[in-house]
Amino acid sequence: MKPLAVVFGANSAIAQAMIAHVHTAYHVLAVSRHESMALPEGVEPVQCDYSESALQALTQRIQQRDEPLTFVFCAVGVLHREGSMPEKKLAELNSEQLTHYFAINSILPALILKHLIPIMPRSEPTKAVVLSAKIAGISDNRLGGWYGYRASKAALNMLIKTASIELARSHRKLCLVALHPGTTATPLSQPFTRSLPEDKLFTPALTSERLWSVIEGLGPEDTGRFLHWDGSDLPW
Repeated sequence: MKPLAVVFGANSAIAQAMIAHVHTAYHVLAVSRHESMALPEGVEPVQCDYSESALQALTQRIQQRDEPLTFVFCAVGVLHREGSMPEKKLAELNSEQLTHYFAINSILPALILKHLIPIMPRSEPTKAVVLSAKIAGISDNRLGGWYGYRASKAALNMLIKTASIELARSHRKLCLVALHPGTTATPLSQPFTRSLPEDKLFTPALTSERLWSVIEGLGPEDTGRFLHWDGSDLPW
């Protein structure tokens, strides 16, 4: 019997490509706000509004299954939306947009971990991977701009790092990491890639292949790391 994996943000281009790898080793629940796009045979779509009550209901649903939940992959995130682009100047900041960034990029992944990790087995190796971004690295910020996105992803990194310290005591076989996928040709990055060289813009298929290669090699000793898509450590 295959173990269970839950992929959040399953309608994103990276998650869609990642599911093709994950479902070879796991039975997969593909969680998204809206009806999922075409999925490989055997992958179960799950609609979820990501409220705490919905996450709690999902947790209870998973607990009723026979397969152990050993892998969580979170691709939930936002960079821009209609009428709202990343802020280039301090004067462009506004409360509503900052709140939206933190709600999606920081708080939601943290709540997913809050609800899902307690039902992961402690007696066997487990993995929880959250997509972050290289530009969240405070020590690597030399260009400025993109205030809300940078700050919300930096907050996400802190939440992951803090959780990894706590969970290393209670879930000693868990590996919890933040993973940077690289600039990928997706709707999220599309407005910002026109001048990017082709060798710096990856297809979702290539990105997922690289990420899966890193994920497969992770063990409990790697918990708490902030990783580049090539498996190297990124500066916080």
